[in-house]
Amino acid sequence: MTISKFTNKSLVLDQDLEYSQKIGLPVEVFCMKEYETVAFGRIQLITKNHVQINDQVFCRSENAFFGCPCPM
Repeated sequence: MTISKFTNKSLVLDQDLEYSQKIGLPVEVFCMKEYETVAFGRIQLITKNHVQINDQVFCRSENAFFGCPCPM
């Protein structure tokens, strides 16, 4: 299940994150250091290095984001 989640639901590209933000879909923030989900909610702000969800800022290089990727 974890492998399919990383390959099918990862939000890696800016367009994937922007798509989820635009249509208001919630995303899951998974901490790669603690190996646990640390947040779940709608994206409030996206920058080059960070994503803000539920008034918390998460580093894009230290966390994995899961949701609905942008349709190709």
